[in-house]
Amino acid sequence: MEGLRVLANRKTTKVTFVGVPDQPGMAADILGALGRRGINVEMVVSTGGQDGTADISIAITRNQTHGIVEALEAIRRDAGARALHSNAEAALISLLGPGLQTEPGIAGRMFGAISRAGVNIEAISTSVSSVTCMIEDARCETALAALRLEFNLE
Repeated sequence: MEGLRVLANRKTTKVTFVGVPDQPGMAADILGALGRRGINVEMVVSTGGQDGTADISIAITRNQTHGIVEALEAIRRDAGARALHSNAEAALISLLGPGLQTEPGIAGRMFGAISRAGVNIEAISTSVSSVTCMIEDARCETALAALRLEFNLE
């Protein structure tokens, strides 16, 4: 595919707000509170609700996580989330290219290549021009090699 690129961000922390009330405005409240504290969110994934709650996972740059545990906990309490989980050893790996919106099967090929390499995908986010997976940082080079092979990228 013309113009396809693969990029990785190995300096990522995954933070999950568990059991957020599944009602309008919760994502706005959480992300707004993060923004007011100067925390830039690189990826957001929200699950559908169960029992009136949902989980919201975000990726933030690892260097932003120092000293924000109290802020994250305050945001969790204000949002009414049951728990807060974090993983400071996450990475984001993305396929980018203008043809993603018109060429079917790219995401499936990406997920298959990562899976065959033995790498677990923790979260997925897509847009018109990118497909991003959150994976364990220690497996990033393996996933990158698998994607380069799958898509014939240098």
